[in-house]
This record gives sequence, structure tokens and C-alpha cells, in this order.
Amino acid sequence: MQKKGKVDATREGAAIVLQFLQEQGFVSARKALEEESGLKYDEKTQGEHKGNYLLSALAVYKEYLLSKTPESGEVEKERAIEEDLVNPKGGPTKPVSEGKKLAATHGVNIIDVRFSYCTNFQDIVASSDAKGSLVVTDIQSGSSATAVKPGFFKAPILTTDFNPTNNLIAVGCMNGGQYIVDLKAKDKAELLSGAVQPEVVGDLEKHGKYVNRIRWNRDGTLMATCSYDKEVRIYAVTAAQEEAKCELKGRFQFRRGVECVEWGWEHNAHLLYVSLQQDNYVHSIDAKAMKKADRYNMNSFGDDHVSFSALDLHASKDGKYLIACTDKDRIIMFASNSSKQVRNFYGAESGQYFNPRAVLDCNHSNLYATSYDNSIIGWDVGSQRPSAKLKGHSKMIRSLHVHATEPVLVSGSYDRSVRLWTVA
Repeated sequence: MQKKGKVDATREGAAIVLQFLQEQGFVSARKALEEESGLKYDEKTQGEHKGNYLLSALAVYKEYLLSKTPESGEVEKERAIEEDLVNPKGGPTKPVSEGKKLAATHGVNIIDVRFSYCTNFQDIVASSDAKGSLVVTDIQSGSSATAVKPGFFKAPILTTDFNPTNNLIAVGCMNGGQYIVDLKAKDKAELLSGAVQPEVVGDLEKHGKYVNRIRWNRDGTLMATCSYDKEVRIYAVTAAQEEAKCELKGRFQFRRGVECVEWGWEHNAHLLYVSLQQDNYVHSIDAKAMKKADRYNMNSFGDDHVSFSALDLHASKDGKYLIACTDKDRIIMFASNSSKQVRNFYGAESGQYFNPRAVLDCNHSNLYATSYDNSIIGWDVGSQRPSAKLKGHSKMIRSLHVHATEPVLVSGSYDRSVRLWTVA
């Protein structure tokens, strides 16, 4: 007869395996285990049994095996990755914990927020909304100004991105429109003065459906756009003294609607990562050769079963890692340009019609992601343990971005507010 403690441990272990099978999409295997164990998977009560417990245990066991294995190139790589994640360059960064509402005024739902990474506009946040207006706010002074008034664009703004080297901002809209806008300001003081009038210097061919992402590459010479029309476009942009010139360099068709594009950093700065609807791969485009490059299977077992899709991608600033934020309460951290999963994070909820966002802080100490319960969840990357739950928004959080050099986040919500999150 089994002792009670052993029975409880067995049931606990089986419950964790049930959660793991559910998260991985192995529904038939989960049902088979339910039948043999007598346990039933209940999504409402199973939250305490997270699959990352099992993954963490496997990681510890794998580390033990590595310690008993003769050195090899692969072993050295894995140890280097683990050392980098546990002890990031510059030392661990404290998680953000304090939030405050910014002065940006919007009368309708906020759809996108974005920090500027341009030196002249450092600490500027752009927030855009369902009426097509764009407000800029200085997080240091709190000053705010409407840079683009409602009606300037004929559709809601879904996505924006500041050029990292000049005063251009790229804008993508719900009607498929995509634009390059000259903010007509040389620095943030002039931008906030209200004395300048923005001008569209690039009115590009519309996508067939709304624009999901518009992103500059790291030196501001290329701009990528994507849409549910299954197409990614890459433009070369040169900013002359009085005008910007834009040339279409490549059009790339995919088999499904495109959810997201994200440029790599450092040695991967020439790569554009792409995620699709109902697809278990992260695709890539080589912007040097201007052709499709490798694709990476997000399934840990290498199969082609689509149990989740990546709704958001985020590349670490050192070029080493790529974050895939999925539609199944799971965020995966990959070693760049590989299918190697180095971390899995659970705890942020993904509801129907919810578009989650995830970001790493500047030295990948902490990961943050939006959750369906109107909060932002933070994790310590080294341990994969939750480090923060940021509350303040009262409705769905639509966008999340991170400061270029500081552990500071900005979020925008359907509660019509922009909130800034900092270290206490």
C-alpha cells in the first residue's frame, strides 16, 4: 500500500505533466494520461501546476548530466548561454515596480506606444489611437503635445516606429496605408513646442489588409512592413536635407497572414524575423541578399503540429536571443537563428482576440509581457521566476515598449491612458 505522501507527490507530478502536455498542444496524450491517472485537466484550477516546473526540473537534470559529460563544443555553448542568462553583462537589473500615468491625452482607445531611440529625441514616447492622432510625451519633463491631429490620416494608427537616426517616424494604419512622416523638429524641445507641422514625405503603396507592424532597421536605412495580406515589404529610405526618398527593395509573399516583423541586433542586424498566423515557425529574411533565409521550428520536438502561434517577436539588443510571445499563455526565448529554446515563461494570460506584447530590458535581466487581466507580468530571466506584476490599467493593454538604455517601460491601453513603469 502506497503511503499518503508518495500518493500526493505522484498526483502532483501527474498534474504538472498534464499542464505541460496541454501547453505543448499534446491533447491526445493529455487525455490518455487523464484516463490512466484518474485526474482531470481543468484550465481554471490547473494554474498552480505550470509546465515550466517540469521544464525547470529538466534543465537542472540536464545541467547535472553536462557536469558528468566530457567537454565538447556543444556543451561549451550551452554553458556559455546559461552563464550569460544567469549573470548578464553589467550585472542584473532590478525589475520595474512603480507606475504613473503620463500626460498624453487621448479621447479614444490607445493602440500603440513607442519610445524614440534617436539621440535627439531621447525620452520621447509616441502614442497613437483609434482616431489616427499621434501624441508625443517627454517622460522626463512630463510635457506633451499632439504631433498628428485626428483626421490627418484617414484611418486608425495601428503601428508606429521612430527612425533611430533622424526626425522621421513610420506609421501603419488600419486601411493598409503606410506612411513616412517628417516631424519637422530638430530636437525634442522643438517637437514639444507645437510650432512645427508634420509632413508626409512617403505615401507608400497600401497593403491589401491592415498593417500589423512597421519597423526601421537599426541604422534607419531600411524599413519593413507586414500585413495580413500575407506580404512583407522592405524599403530603402534615404533622408536628404529637405526630403526623404523611399525605394521598394523587396516584396516577400508568405502562405499565411503575417503577424509580426522584428529586426535583429548587432551581428544579426541584417536579418528580419517574421511570424505568421497559425504557423509553428519563425521565418527570416536576409536584407543584404534581399531574399528569404532560414526558418526555425518553435516546437521543441521538431514536429509540424501547430499548437500555438507567435503574435509578437522581440530581439535582444546584444543579438543573442529572440522572444516569441505566443497565443497560448507561453513566452519562449530562443537562441537567435536556431530552434533552441533557452527559456520558457508562464503566467501571462492570453485571451481570445488579445494581442500580447513582450520586451526584454536593456541587458536581458528581466522579461515583461502584457496579460489578458490588464496587468504586465515580469520575470527574472536567469531563474525564470516571476519578479513583478504591474497593475494600473483598467482595460486591455494594447502595446508595450522598453527604453533604449534604461530599465523603463511604457504601456498603452484601451482605458485611454499611457503609463510609465520605472524601478523603485
